[in-house]
Amino acid sequence: MGPDNVMIDALADKILGGKVGGAIHLPFQWKQKNAPRRLAAPIHVEANTPVRTDLSCRLDLRFRIGLDKPWEYSLMLLHPGSGTILRRLDVRGTHLDRETGEHFINRTHKHKWSEQRSNRDVYAPDDIRHAPDPIPEATLTSMDEEYDRVVRDFVQECRMNVATSYVWVPPAPPIPPSTLEGFEEYP
Repeated sequence: MGPDNVMIDALADKILGGKVGGAIHLPFQWKQKNAPRRLAAPIHVEANTPVRTDLSCRLDLRFRIGLDKPWEYSLMLLHPGSGTILRRLDVRGTHLDRETGEHFINRTHKHKWSEQRSNRDVYAPDDIRHAPDPIPEATLTSMDEEYDRVVRDFVQECRMNVATSYVWVPPAPPIPPSTLEGFEEYP
């Protein structure tokens, strides 16, 4: 196992300190995610794109959007080798900080990883360009411009770059489940 495959504070500081040449080059590859035990009930769309760095390990950027509330979504900088989420942005998400008692109800907040506290350090960011309040009439299509802008803001906050080869690819609306109506059942 290489030295970059185990997440420790020093490696996290190196990554988030901009010392690894991190950049996203490829568009997100979107997938529909279904509810457990309900294969025909998509609950969100999710996408990953690799983050190129000078490290021997892989980093990924994951984007998850809830279909019932397209205005509420998350971006995560992942270290797949250790299963660590180094940084997570929850746009208009809900979180209760049990230690401080602070409530983030439909409020944008970030989670920062450390060895000692895992992802329990939560704070309200001021570097994400978006409307702070929920957008009840939002659709995947109407949120497209904000999604692209927030990806760029999040990558910059993680001290990484968006390469000129990167192109925003919007999430496709979920594919409705196929019906077998009209087909005969055979024994």
